[in-house]
Amino acid sequence: MVFLKKLGNQVFIVLLALMISFTADSSMVNANSNEQKVDFHEETITFVSGTGEYRETLHGTVLIPNQVGRKAGIVLAHGSGVGDPGKGGNQTDIRKEAEVFARAGIITLIYNKRSKGYSKTNRSYELLAQDLIAGVKFLQTRSDIDNKKVGVWGLSEGGWVAPLAASQTDDIAFVITSGAPGISPAQQQTWNMENRLRHQGVQSKSAIHSLVYNGAGVVFSLSGSEATYNPVPPLQKIHQPFLAIWGSKDRQVPPAESAEIFKNALDKAGNRNYVLQFIEGADHSIYNNTDDGFVSLKTLYPGYAEAMTSWLFHVLNGQPPLAQTVGKTPLQMSNSLTDLTTVHWYDYYWFQLGISVLFLLIFIGSYFVSKKNRLKKITMAPSSIQRLAGWTAFIGMISILSFWMYLISLWMNGGRDVGWIIAGIPFLWIVIQLLATIAAVLIILLIISCLKNQRKQQTSARVKWILYGGIPFIPWAIYWHLFFF
Repeated sequence: MVFLKKLGNQVFIVLLALMISFTADSSMVNANSNEQKVDFHEETITFVSGTGEYRETLHGTVLIPNQVGRKAGIVLAHGSGVGDPGKGGNQTDIRKEAEVFARAGIITLIYNKRSKGYSKTNRSYELLAQDLIAGVKFLQTRSDIDNKKVGVWGLSEGGWVAPLAASQTDDIAFVITSGAPGISPAQQQTWNMENRLRHQGVQSKSAIHSLVYNGAGVVFSLSGSEATYNPVPPLQKIHQPFLAIWGSKDRQVPPAESAEIFKNALDKAGNRNYVLQFIEGADHSIYNNTDDGFVSLKTLYPGYAEAMTSWLFHVLNGQPPLAQTVGKTPLQMSNSLTDLTTVHWYDYYWFQLGISVLFLLIFIGSYFVSKKNRLKKITMAPSSIQRLAGWTAFIGMISILSFWMYLISLWMNGGRDVGWIIAGIPFLWIVIQLLATIAAVLIILLIISCLKNQRKQQTSARVKWILYGGIPFIPWAIYWHLFFF
C-alpha cells in the first residue's frame, strides 16, 4: 500500500509537470507560429494628444485578443505620410502588422496620424512621440491590460518616433522598429533618391549632385529643423528591451549603416537587451518585393512576423535576449552623405527661388524696356546686339524654368521617374544643360559685343537690363551644375 501510494504521488507529479509544460508550450506556439492564431475583436476609440493649438482628438482602433486575463499591449507608429487612406498615416496602412500582434495575444492600438502640426512640408517628431505616449497611457487605462507590459512599434519614420517616445517615459516597456533610419531625414531621403536614380541607370555625376545633393537642401529647408533631426541622442537614453529589424533590400534607409549607429548608441546607453536583425530579401517595410527591393508588394515577408512575436515572447516572460546581431549584414548601394546634417543659408528655398524669380523678372522685364524704348524713340544699340540680347533673355528664361520644373517634379515623385536615359544621363537633364550652356555663351558674347560697341554708341537700357541678370546667372548655374563644361 505504501509503495502504491508513493507510486501514485510520483505519477501525479509527472502528470502535473506535463500539464505545466504543455501550457507553456502552447503559449510559445501562440507567440511563434502562424498555425495557432488567436482570434480577436475590435473597438473603435478616440484619445486626446497634444496641447494648445496642437491639441487633437485622434481616432483609432483597438484589436483585442479573445483570451481571458490581462494581456500585454502595443501601440503602432506609422511611416511618413498624412492620415488619408493609402498615404502612410492611416490605420489601414499598418493593419497587417497590427493583426500580427493581436493574433499573438497582444492588445494592439492603431490610430490615424494627427493633422495638426503634420503635413508633407511640416512635421514635428516630438508631437508624434507625444501621440505615441498618449496611446500607451490610453491602453494602460484598460482593465484587461498589464500596465507594465505596454510597448511601441514604429515603421520607417516611426523608427524615429518610437525611440524618441521611449526615451521620454518608463511607461513604455519595450520598443520594436522596422526599417528605422539611424541618420537624419535629409541624409535618408537623399540616399533614397540617389539609389532610385542609379537604379534607373543614371550615372551622371552632375545630375546626381545637382538634382539630389543640392536639391535636398532646397526641399528640406521647407521642413525646418526636422530635416536635420538627429536620432542618436534619444537612442542613447533607451534602457528598454529593443528589437530593430531591417530588410536586406531596403532602398530607402541604409540598413547596415543604421544598424551600426543603433548598436553604438545602445551600447553607450548601457542597454544590453537589444537585437539588431536583418531579414534577407525583405524590402524597407519588411515586405515581399520585386525589382530588387524598389517595388513593394505590400505583403509581409516570410519570417518577419515570427521574428517580432518570438522576441516579444521572451521579453514578456522576463527573458529579453542579450545584445546581438541576427542575420547577414547587407551590402548597401552606397553610404549616406555626412555633410547633409545641416542646411546652409544658400540652400534655403527662399534664397534659391528668390534669386531665380529675380532672373526671370529681369529677362522678362527686358522686353518691356525694349518696347518702352521703341515708343519713346530712344536710341538703341545696334540691331545685332539687340537680337543677341533678345536670344540671351529668352534662352536664359527657358533654362531656369525647365530646371525648376524638372527638379520639383523629380522630388514630387520621389525620384521614381527621371525620364529617358541616354548614356547614363537623363534626356531632360541634357536638354537643361544645353539650354544653360547656350545661355552662358550668349551672355559672354553679349558682354564682348557691348565692350566693342561702347566707344561707338552707348549701351541701351534693355541690354544693360539683361546683363544685370545674365552675369550673376553664370555662378548660379555653376552651383547647380547646369553647364556641360
